[in-house]
Amino acid sequence: MSSTSKRFRWPRTVQLIHWTVAVLFLSNHFLVEGGDQFHEYFGWSILALVCLRLLYGITLAPKPARLKDIKPSFAGIKHHLHELKTRQTGEDGHNPMGAMAVWLMWITLALAAFTGWLQDTDFGFEHGVYEWHAMLVNGLYYFVGLHLVAVVITSWRTRRNLVKTMI
Repeated sequence: MSSTSKRFRWPRTVQLIHWTVAVLFLSNHFLVEGGDQFHEYFGWSILALVCLRLLYGITLAPKPARLKDIKPSFAGIKHHLHELKTRQTGEDGHNPMGAMAVWLMWITLALAAFTGWLQDTDFGFEHGVYEWHAMLVNGLYYFVGLHLVAVVITSWRTRRNLVKTMI
């Protein structure tokens, strides 16, 4: 393990956004009633944080937190799977599979916020947008579960404490 990998930490801005989104998302499910005022505030806050993270990734973020450094590719995924198989450590930041998960979560969070708003419109009532919203949110729970499993497996296989990089 390189000395850089031992010291790597995500920027504080990334950590703060990550954990705030996680707390708000889980709070929206376990602590507040769907449709009440706090549920809506938490949803809008999550959307604002995703937008802030994207803006930060375009403007001020250092490598590897820049958006151009978070890019999935099939060749990169193949290489990453080889690294996991051989227990090699890759570069700091998201591996290509993690990058794909990040983009899927950001897009799904934004769509969940949009459908949450849309379900209270005439269009939403007429077209059953509530089901779309529920499907997106349920999908996010699967993404989060897969994310946690992937962090544990990748940490174990590469002998790098990925959780520590986000704390």
